[in-house]
Amino acid sequence: MSDQIDENLFVSLQEDGLEEFLLRGRSQICRLLQELANNHALISVHLLPGGLSFLSTIVTLSEDEEWLFLDASPNEIIHRRCLQAERLFCVTQLNKVRIQFRLHNNSEVPFEGRPTLTAPIPDEILRLQRRDAFRLQVPLSHGLKCILPAQESRHGHRRHSHHEGVRKKTFEVPVIDLSAGGLSMEIPLNKTSPIVGDQINGCFLKLPNDLIAVNLEVRNHGRRILGNGKEVLRLGCSFVSLPIQAANRIQRFIYQIERELRAVEA
Repeated sequence: MSDQIDENLFVSLQEDGLEEFLLRGRSQICRLLQELANNHALISVHLLPGGLSFLSTIVTLSEDEEWLFLDASPNEIIHRRCLQAERLFCVTQLNKVRIQFRLHNNSEVPFEGRPTLTAPIPDEILRLQRRDAFRLQVPLSHGLKCILPAQESRHGHRRHSHHEGVRKKTFEVPVIDLSAGGLSMEIPLNKTSPIVGDQINGCFLKLPNDLIAVNLEVRNHGRRILGNGKEVLRLGCSFVSLPIQAANRIQRFIYQIERELRAVEA
């Protein structure tokens, strides 16, 4: 089932009005791939089918710009499975821009004394240049919430994670803004008191028609007084190790709301 989700991921993004973010010109694609190589950008490579993944980098492009060379996985089992995979689904970032592409017909070719994977240059690359970092101010009518674990530790742990001896409950708080990289939310002062750098695991982002498991890291916080005089804690958090499927579900929700807002303004 997970293979089917991954396989449909690229297609669904194309169907969500992202045509303007697809690169199909060979010269543009090669320039972008070479830039990824020059910057040693880490690439998350997912094997389809199979569900395995590993981190890699682009070693180089062939002189005729027909082939792409990737660092092979140091894990022999994953490397063998990679050579047998029908497709490689690659995801990376460059200057906070999300980039993804698929590779086919991959094989092993030594390069400067080390094993590398080689595949034909992809026909298209999805580059979410503008909206990937777009932070959506959530309309109140959508009632976007984040479900957080309310935990009390008998051992004095400050980090919000699953420790033994911790009593676990949950509570909902409103999400103020949302991006592909994180969210901001407002929490009652008596609920929790995290500090910058704390990780809050076991959370759920509650979309109107979806529930997405997320882990959060606190990046900034401050107090705010609401119109009714109530004081709340405003937390700005980034997503931690967010799976590809979850990231794209969040991205599609952002596009959907952005389209709705543009339609109202038109």
